[in-house]
Order: sequence, then structure tokens, then C-alpha cells
Amino acid sequence: MTALLRSVLDFIYRLVGNYGWSIALFTILIRMVLLPLDIKNRKGMIQMQKMQPKINQLQKKYANDQQKLQQKQMELFRNEHYNPMSGCLPMLIQIPILWIMFAAMRSLANEQMVRQIIEYVCGNTPNLSGWLWIKNVWAADSPFSAVVPTLQNLQMVPADVWNTVIQSLPQETIELLISKIPNYTDGMLAVASNTDVQTLAKALYDIAALQPAYQAAMETSISGLTIIFFSVDVYKQYNGLLILPVLAAVTQVIMTKYSSQPSANDGKNDQNPQSQSMNAMMKYMFPLMSVYFCLISSASFAIYWVTSNIVAGISNYAISQYFQSRDEQPAQDQGVLKA
Repeated sequence: MTALLRSVLDFIYRLVGNYGWSIALFTILIRMVLLPLDIKNRKGMIQMQKMQPKINQLQKKYANDQQKLQQKQMELFRNEHYNPMSGCLPMLIQIPILWIMFAAMRSLANEQMVRQIIEYVCGNTPNLSGWLWIKNVWAADSPFSAVVPTLQNLQMVPADVWNTVIQSLPQETIELLISKIPNYTDGMLAVASNTDVQTLAKALYDIAALQPAYQAAMETSISGLTIIFFSVDVYKQYNGLLILPVLAAVTQVIMTKYSSQPSANDGKNDQNPQSQSMNAMMKYMFPLMSVYFCLISSASFAIYWVTSNIVAGISNYAISQYFQSRDEQPAQDQGVLKA
């Protein structure tokens, strides 16, 4: 599945020619494919909203008899033709797909970082994949992030990605790498374990660090800046302006507003404690988590996250408006007939 999504992303890139816009279009495409599940999920939530007053009455009436309460709730669900799994099942299907999509983009980001460091080792300056204000979509949108891969980034790339990139290199590039790596051994380019990853990444990084272009990209204007409990560097050629992490939080709030479980008559007292707790967590925790993940991940992930939030927020709002107008229509028709 990851390979399939990766091939779709590569196809879009061949049409667009820019990874930032390709990821945005790719995310929109995936969200549109998942739209039927969004509709089913929202329909179930709205149906639960309508039943909530009756559920609250049952909870008060059978507060001391949980078995009877469950029995009466199941009877209510049957009478209302409501499937308790109608809200959960679409979400359970979506989550693996979205994680697979993230895995496909992470694989591409890792591959691009390896290719960039190899370009520096070979004495070249790679063409970075820019997008709007971002100089390199494979690095974080932050003034605390360099535009080039760091040793820490490279050592986190899995062995299979290193092998894929190395096996795709022309023979002359392989020979050039071998000639530049000190104390080269025959197995150094045959990455098989985390230990091999650490060794090869360190060897290539040390060579790249000697290149003037790489040194210029890693030059800092402020070193060891302390923010809360963290020490960070501000790079002269910083990769971004923290716009995407902020947008991730804002769009997460908007998306959560139109995705959370609605309450009858918009009253908190009509919600059960579980729904209130879930909505509170989504309202406060998810935006903070969005900022954190976008700060520690590449801008490509942040583009995906922000785009996904925007599309999900718009679609959930449109779906809710549709069901609301459909429910209001019979009442309006009945009022016309009475008049």
C-alpha cells in the first residue's frame, strides 16, 4: 500500500514539477477518496446528536442498573435504526490509510536527504526542493532548521532507504564515493543494520562538512539559544519561518470544531461525560501536538497536515450543512402545508 501511494505521489510530481504542491494535491486526492467515509461518520454523529436527550433520560432513569441501561440503549438504537459502529468504523478505516500515506512521504523525504548529502560528497550543490517561503521541503519550516540534512537526520534514515538510493546510483558515482570515503571497506555501501547506517552516515557527513557550500548552509547566526528547556541554533540560511507549524495549530482548531461530536441544542449539558472529555482533548491537545510534530518533522509533513486539516474542516462543515438543511426541509414543507 505504501508503494502504491508513493507511486501516485511520484506521478503527481512528474505532472507538477514541485514537491510542495505535489504533496498538497496528493493530500487533497486522498481526502476526496476518503470522503464517503467522512460522510458516513458525520451522519452517524448527527444521528447520535438527535438521540442524546433520550440517552440522557435513560442514564438518569437507570443510573443504578447498568445492565438495564445497556439493554434500553440497545433498544433505542434498534428503534432509531442506528448502528453504534457507524461513527467508529469509518474512522478506524481512515487512520491506517492516513498513516500509510505519511509513511510514503517519510520514505520520500528520507530518500531525498540521502541524495542531497551524496551530492555534497561528490562536490556538487544539490537543487533543493523549495516551496513558497520554504527553501527545502525535506527540512522543517523553522529558523532553527538548516536547509541541508544534518548528521542526526541522516542517522535516522532506515537501512532500506540507504540501500535503495545507493543501488540506483550510476557506477561512476559509486566509484567517486568509494574514492572519497577514508578507510573504505567493501561492505560500507551495503547497508544492512542500524550500525551500518550510523557508520556510513557519519562517513558521508564528515566529507560533506568539508565542502564550502555545505559549511555555508550550516552557518549559524545564533548558537545555543535557550527556548524554555531546549537549546537551539538559528541558522543564517534558515529553512522556514514557523508558518506551517502555526497554521497546523490553527487549522487543527478549525477542523476539530467541525469534526467533534456535536451536542443537542449546542448545550454542554446534553453531552455525556465521555463526549465532553473527548471534545476537550481534541480542542486543546491536538493543536499542541500538531505544532510539535510539525516542528520536529519535515515541511513536507507539515504541508500534508495543514492541507488535510483544511480539506477535512471544509468537507465536515459542508456535510453538516447538508444534513441540517435536509432535516429542516420537511419542517418547512409542513409549515407551508399548514399555512
